[in-house]
Amino acid sequence: MGITGLSAKDQDIVLRCMKAASAYIDDWEKHARLGLDANDLHREITIWPDIDDRVETGNGFLAINNCMNEVCHGFRMPPEEWNRWFDTPISEVEATYQKWLALKGTRGGIR
Repeated sequence: MGITGLSAKDQDIVLRCMKAASAYIDDWEKHARLGLDANDLHREITIWPDIDDRVETGNGFLAINNCMNEVCHGFRMPPEEWNRWFDTPISEVEATYQKWLALKGTRGGIR
């Protein structure tokens, strides 16, 4: 699993992305934008860090990939909101996303 190859700090960034996407994307559009409905995303957040990201069509992979993609390339937060969710700059979140993608041997983008 790619997530286990990340540092604790990078794993925390991934979880923060999932929580931020859950809060910023309305429930009615979660499935279209994240490939998961609100309940499935909440479950993946709840079982953290025991998330299974092995299969690209699985809920764990979709939660990580699609939430990180949204934070990096989708919605934009004003700086004061960013600081509510993250203690790192967007460049570090983007670097974490790239590290995870490299560990998975895949490319970015919504699935």
